[in-house]
Amino acid sequence: MELFKGLAKSTRMHLIGGTHIIEEEGRFYNTAFLFYPDGRVGEQREIHITPSEVKEWNMGAGDDLHVFDTEKGRIAILVCYDMEIPEIVLMAKARGADVIFCPSCTDDRHGFHRVRYSCHARTIENQVYVVVTGTVGSLPTVDFMRGNFGQAAVLTPNDAPFPPRGILAEGEVNQIW
Repeated sequence: MELFKGLAKSTRMHLIGGTHIIEEEGRFYNTAFLFYPDGRVGEQREIHITPSEVKEWNMGAGDDLHVFDTEKGRIAILVCYDMEIPEIVLMAKARGADVIFCPSCTDDRHGFHRVRYSCHARTIENQVYVVVTGTVGSLPTVDFMRGNFGQAAVLTPNDAPFPPRGILAEGEVNQIW
């Protein structure tokens, strides 16, 4: 937390530092944090939890959708599986989100494509930008982190004047830089 607070302040940028597992009252939550340049920290917990997150990791579901105001616009952060649920994205758009950020952790190509295609669908359905990021690399000693598949992208609706494929920018598959 201190690292990202310091980076947001020193760069004078808003930062979303992926997601982190936090514990509260014996339950774990997959949580994304928005670090503001002025030191404030916003928080969004994953609302829809996969069966394996519950069974293997004892994850709890978040119970509230937050929309954050920034100098550049109103944003929402929807964690991984939340982007596969059309209604939650519709709610974020109804609350004024112009851009949806989706940090995700997918351990194979199937999961990656499921999240990525869902993000594309949400851009079309809601006429919003979606910025999707994922984990890459491996943590050999951690279950579900032994191999990850990811690619960052800025996705747009597939309408004029946006790019024909609905991709404004994308990184290299499984590459950090």
